[in-house]
Amino acid sequence: MTEALYVGIDVAKDSFDVASDPAGPKLSLPNDPKGWQKLLDSLQTHPVALIVLEATGGYERRLAAELIQAGYNVVVANPRQVRDFARGMGELAKSDSIDADVLAQFGRVVQPKPRPQPSGQMEVLSELVTRRRQLTDLHTQETNRLPMARHATVRKSLQKIVRALEHQIADLDKLIHDNIQSDDGLRRKGDIVRSFKGVGPGTSSMLLSHLPELGSLNRQEIAALVGVAPWTCTSGKWKGKSKIWGGRMEVRNMLYMAALAAIRSNQVIRVFYQRLISNGKLFKVAITACMRKMLVILNTLVRNDTKWSPQFVKNA
Repeated sequence: MTEALYVGIDVAKDSFDVASDPAGPKLSLPNDPKGWQKLLDSLQTHPVALIVLEATGGYERRLAAELIQAGYNVVVANPRQVRDFARGMGELAKSDSIDADVLAQFGRVVQPKPRPQPSGQMEVLSELVTRRRQLTDLHTQETNRLPMARHATVRKSLQKIVRALEHQIADLDKLIHDNIQSDDGLRRKGDIVRSFKGVGPGTSSMLLSHLPELGSLNRQEIAALVGVAPWTCTSGKWKGKSKIWGGRMEVRNMLYMAALAAIRSNQVIRVFYQRLISNGKLFKVAITACMRKMLVILNTLVRNDTKWSPQFVKNA
């Protein structure tokens, strides 16, 4: 029986390189529909256990979607994790073909969990939410420039762009709302998440689109997935500070803003935060703990299909 392949794909803007472990297809193809089809054709004659791509600023998304649609197990790996793995294997050189080899080895040795196949509606929602975040960042930048502008023409230009961004953000808000309301599962999940004081429409839509695992993992797994789980740093007699690492940055950033709101509006989070501060914890430590507590509570609520009530905090 032919041994199953672990395929690594290093994706660039215009091309991608393919390698396999054990030895199999080794290709360099254009990153376009024709290249994707050639890859699918070459993989048909081989048993493929897992395909690993590296997150490269979005260039990998279309190819990953095509591979998932074709029925393959696909993982989009964290670049830092893959680079650390390469150093651990003694591979210090870096090129597209070498990176593809490393990704294939990473898949065989680490065997990360494959990404679940998203529905078409979830892909649309994710793209809408991502675009809204991009426009919001631009709006913040232009708004911050406005008080420093002294020339009348510059001020008018900034004001015009700010108004245009506000209109586009409002349009996206409506599209996101309609997308969620059109699906019974998303609508129910959104209602549960928003029942927690401190979680608004922006945080809710981010969790629905970028954290579909919410409610299906345990508390440790969901915290590690987002990147708010503390990792111990000790060696011998040396006791370092625990740190958070990795995870989904977009979700974590939105959860940070939600935690700030919850400290003001949610009695459970406010008391928890105040206790940490009174015990001498730094703000960064306290706010991260609040983010983790909020995430665990939301995960429990979604898993139990129950809206928020302070009585659930003991079980979260």
